[in-house]
Amino acid sequence: MNVFLYHIVFVIVLILVSAFFTRLMLKVGILAQPNHRSSHDKPTPSGGGVGFVVVIIVSIILFLFIIDGGFHDTQIFWLLGGSLIVAIAGFADDLGRLPTFKIKLLLQLCAVLMLFFGDLVVNHITIPVVGTISLGWWGYVITLIWVIGLTNVFNFMDGLDGIAAGTAIITAFFFAVIALFENNFLVFVFSYIIMASLFGFLPFNFPKAQLFMGDVGSQFLGFLFAALSVFTIAAIDVQLPVWLMPTLFLHFIFDAAFTVIRRLLSKQNITEAHRAHLYQLLNRLGWSHSSVSILYALLGVLQGLTVIFMQDASSMMKTILLLVFISFYTICAILIFRAARVKNLI
Repeated sequence: MNVFLYHIVFVIVLILVSAFFTRLMLKVGILAQPNHRSSHDKPTPSGGGVGFVVVIIVSIILFLFIIDGGFHDTQIFWLLGGSLIVAIAGFADDLGRLPTFKIKLLLQLCAVLMLFFGDLVVNHITIPVVGTISLGWWGYVITLIWVIGLTNVFNFMDGLDGIAAGTAIITAFFFAVIALFENNFLVFVFSYIIMASLFGFLPFNFPKAQLFMGDVGSQFLGFLFAALSVFTIAAIDVQLPVWLMPTLFLHFIFDAAFTVIRRLLSKQNITEAHRAHLYQLLNRLGWSHSSVSILYALLGVLQGLTVIFMQDASSMMKTILLLVFISFYTICAILIFRAARVKNLI
């Protein structure tokens, strides 16, 4: 059996094992009761992310020991350790064992410290015209903001059937493509492990959710993607952090940022659950869960294709493309916000 077939078999096994564990969580999952802030209208099991979290972590460890003989790259050890902390914290939150957002944030900080121990830090950024800048200690601050930010963005955006899982699958695919272009086999394998594991979960979460991934799944994915992007940056090119990686998540980042800023300006508590994200407003304006999730998936594909193009584009073209996306999302946000106000949804 050649190497390609080994990988195909590995992917199929991952999908099946992930589906098995997800079905198991369907039977023992924590029941999420709907309330006035929910986008679902009947009790639905949550915590389903436990299945793919276990599959992803175990699969990566097995791959490292079978192919590479263990954790020769200690950065992977710290990356997985931080991811596990976030997953455990998320599961505790799903169980109602984390009384405040501050405790959750503290555990996320501990997870980021794990990355710092592994020297997983953004050391440089590249700015058009200015060039590449060495960040020094500011690199730790930027890494902290990036990782904790994306961890919570994924959590905020996991509010409709399939929206977080679908975006994560698409993001993992483009991570794999970038890794292939840059001959980074390790990131490529990690990416398709994430993608395959989520394919095993997705049928239970879309088009009609039988199970939610919960905080254990959404926060784990956000942290893992943020940490993996820092790892990829260190392994490939110092230009990646500014232009490529954030663009893969731009629709999620914009939705979360727009909502948080608007709530801050309205003097609302941003840590309280609500139904005022742009994707939630679309749903409340009459779009189905599936329609909104497919829209965000298509935007994810468009962003991914743009990232591939941006790798070889000039600094000016990168800036123009990023501004086009931000301008487009701003116009859409204003239109959605106005439509929601007309219907007294906010």
